[in-house]
Amino acid sequence: MSQSPIDDFSEAATLRYKQGWRALNRLLHEDRSFSGNERNCAFLNIGGETPDFADVSAVTGFGFPDDGRGLATVDWDFDGDLDIWTTNRTAPRVRLLKNNTSPAAGDFVAFKLRGDGITTNRDAIGARLELHLKGSDHPVRIRTLHCGEGFLSQSSNWLHFGIGKAEAIEKLVVRWPGGSVEEIEGLEFGKFYFIKQGSRTLETFSPPAGRRPLDSAPQIANPISENVRVIVPPGLILPELFTVDASGKESAYTPTDGRATLINVWASWCAPCLVELSEWAKASDELKSAGLEVVAFGTDAISSDPASAQAASARALAKMGFPFPAPQLSESSLRSLDYLQRSVLDRWKPLPVPATFLFGSDGNLLVIYKGPVHVPQILADLKLADLDATQRHNAGLPFPGKWVEENAVESDPKGVATLMFDHDDTGGAIRYLDRSAGVLTQKKNQSAGDVRFLGDIYYMSGVLKALSGSHKDGGIPTLMSARDCIPDDLRIRKELAKRLHAAGRGDEAAIEMLAAIKLVPGDYGIKGDLAELYRQLGRYGDAKPLLEQILAVAPQNVVARYHLAGAQFALGQPKDAVANYRQVFVDEPRLLDAANNLAWILASHPDDSIRSADEALVLAEGLCEQTQEKQPQFLDTLGAALANSEKFEAAIEAAKKAIALYDPNDEEGIEPIRARIKLYEARKPYRE
Repeated sequence: MSQSPIDDFSEAATLRYKQGWRALNRLLHEDRSFSGNERNCAFLNIGGETPDFADVSAVTGFGFPDDGRGLATVDWDFDGDLDIWTTNRTAPRVRLLKNNTSPAAGDFVAFKLRGDGITTNRDAIGARLELHLKGSDHPVRIRTLHCGEGFLSQSSNWLHFGIGKAEAIEKLVVRWPGGSVEEIEGLEFGKFYFIKQGSRTLETFSPPAGRRPLDSAPQIANPISENVRVIVPPGLILPELFTVDASGKESAYTPTDGRATLINVWASWCAPCLVELSEWAKASDELKSAGLEVVAFGTDAISSDPASAQAASARALAKMGFPFPAPQLSESSLRSLDYLQRSVLDRWKPLPVPATFLFGSDGNLLVIYKGPVHVPQILADLKLADLDATQRHNAGLPFPGKWVEENAVESDPKGVATLMFDHDDTGGAIRYLDRSAGVLTQKKNQSAGDVRFLGDIYYMSGVLKALSGSHKDGGIPTLMSARDCIPDDLRIRKELAKRLHAAGRGDEAAIEMLAAIKLVPGDYGIKGDLAELYRQLGRYGDAKPLLEQILAVAPQNVVARYHLAGAQFALGQPKDAVANYRQVFVDEPRLLDAANNLAWILASHPDDSIRSADEALVLAEGLCEQTQEKQPQFLDTLGAALANSEKFEAAIEAAKKAIALYDPNDEEGIEPIRARIKLYEARKPYRE
C-alpha cells in the first residue's frame, strides 16, 4: 500500500495514496488477509540489562492464524492473573484466552479507582499508581489508567499488579489527574481494593460466589458448503440484462410486471446446474401455480461462440424437458448480476454457477441462492415478500437476537452502482441508479425517509453523469431532482451550482450557492466561491458584501482582499481599492497580479488624488524585473507608468516589447496597446 503523503501533497502522490487504500479495501472484501496471513505473536521479557524478548507465541497459545484486530486484558475469572480477549476480522470474531500461568495464589494486588468528579473524572482516567514493594529487585511498579488501549480496544479499568518475589507492600502512591497525590499503606497481597479519591480509606472487593468455571472447549466449525442462501433486505432491483442470440446480437430482457421472477444462471457443463434445472422441470406446475416467472440464463456464450453455446444449451435442456425460457446471457449482464450479489454482503466472492435470484412481484430482490436450490425452499421464500424490513432482516438470522439499531437497515442501490463504477462500468452504474429511482418514485405513500433516499440516488446518478461526460445535460436535471427531494442537503446544492456554472448558467448557480449559504451561514468557503462567481458574472455589487464578511473574520485572507479590491475598483471606489491592493502587496508580495493592478491604477487613473507616479513606476519596474520582461501585461503597465512620469520614449519601447510577446493574431490583446502607443507618441499619458 502506498505510504501516507507527508511532504509531497501533489495530485499524483495523493492519487497513489487513495489507490493504495482502494486496492487494500478490495482485497479485504475479497476475503484476503489484512495481516498477510501472519500468525498472532506473544513475546516474553526475559530480562537483562537491556530487555530481551523471546517469542512464546506457540507455547502460550497465542499463535492463531486469525486476522487479528483488537486485544484487551482483564482478570475475567478473578484468579489473580490477566486473561485476554481478542477480536478478529475473520472467524472466530471473538476469542477468550484464559491465563493459567499464575505461579501461586495471592501473587497479585488489584485496584479500582473512583475520582471525585470535580478535579478528577469519576472513572479516574489518567491516574497513575506507584506500588512500592519490599524485598524486590524492582521495588516500584507503575501503572496508568488509560482510556482505550490498542486498536478499538479497552482493557479492564482494574489496575493489576503482579508481585513476583516481593515480601510485602510498603505503600501505594496515587497521582490523580487533578494533581492531588495520596499515599496508602496497609495493603495486602491477593486482594482487590476500591480506592475513592480523598477518602484515604480502603474498601476490599470480593468476587461473586457461584461463578461458573471457565473450561476450554474445542471449536466446532460448521461444515464448509458452497450452497448459500442469502435473504436480502428490501431495496434492490434487477439490473438491466441482455440476452445473446445465435448471431451474437444482444436484446434487452424485460421481466413481466407484477409477477415474481426467478432468475437462474447456469452452464451446460455444470453438473449441479443440470440436476437443479431437472428438478425445476419436474416441478414446473408448482412453480407456475405460485405465479413465478422462471428464466434460466445460460452462460456458455461468454466463453464460446453464441451459435455453439445455444446448441449445447438446447441439447441439455431438451433431455430434461425444461419448459421455461433459457436464453444466453451477455457477459456484461453476468457482471451486473455479480455486482448485485457482491453488494449484499461485505464479502466479494465471485458469482458461482448455478446461482439464482428470487424477485418479488414488486421487482424487489428477496433471496440470492449460491449453489443448487430446491423447489420447496423457493416456494417458501416467496412469502418473504409479505414481510417488512425488520421481519425480513430477522428471517435471515439462524438464531434470535437484538439489533444494535432499532430499525432494520434496508439495502442501498448505491452500493451496486459503486461496485459498477469501481469496475469502470460508469454507464451501468448510472442506468441502475435511474432504474432504482424509477421504481422508488412509483412507490405509494412515500415516507420522508423514502424521499431522502430517492434524493441520494438522484445525487449519485447526477454526479456520475457529470463525471462521465456522456450526457449532454451534464447531469443537471438529475441533480435538480435530488435538490427537490432534499432541499437542505449542502452537497447537492454545491454540486448543482458547480455544474450549472460549468454549463454557463451562472445566475442559476448563484441561486444554488445562496441556498447553500443559508444552510451553513458560517461556511466562509462557500461565501468565497459565490463571491468569485459573482465577480466572473460582473456582479461586483453582490460580490463585495460577501468578501467583506470573509475579511471580517479572516483579515489575513489575501485572496478575498485581492478580489474585494477588484470589486471596489469596478464599483467606482478607487481609494478603497488602492488601500486594499496595498495591503495585499504587504501581506503577500508574491501575488504579482495585485501589484500590477495597483500600479495600473496609480499610473492611469484620471483622478489626480489617486495617481502616484513614483509608486506606480517602482511597482511596474519591479514586476518586469521579477518576470525578466516575459509578461506582456506587466510591460504594458510599465509603459503606462513611464508615460505618467513623462518618459514617453521609454514608454513606447516598453509597450512595443509587450506587443512582441503576444500572438500576432491576438488583436484583443494587441489593439489597446497600439492605441496607447499613439498617445505616447503624441506625448500624452494614458488615462483609464
